[in-house]
Amino acid sequence: MPYQCVARIARAHNDGGLPVKGARIGVLGVSYKPGIGDTRESPALKIIELLRDMGADVRYHDPHAPALPELGIEGSDLEELLADSDLVVIVTAHPEVDHELVVRRARLVVDLRGVTRAAGARNVVRL
Repeated sequence: MPYQCVARIARAHNDGGLPVKGARIGVLGVSYKPGIGDTRESPALKIIELLRDMGADVRYHDPHAPALPELGIEGSDLEELLADSDLVVIVTAHPEVDHELVVRRARLVVDLRGVTRAAGARNVVRL
């Protein structure tokens, strides 16, 4: 599944005329499921690795996982992530994350969880 997700992310970014290499990609949610901090077996970890392998600068925000030592990165503030990312991908839909704010502030959103269906925004791509 992570490979299909990364292909969709790359396609969405490329459709905007931008390559993934050198892109700043923000990942929302890295835990295995919403509302917890357990990252074991989380697809987000593989997605981050694959995007990095493609040359992307990947950051993340997760209110339950402040750091990913196995990948050598620490979480970012949500506002900073939205402002600094070319594309934001929703991997784990934590209930405390304001996804409407994400849609309003992010340049491009790839929603892998379907939490932005009601938004009807042009900057949202769904899996």
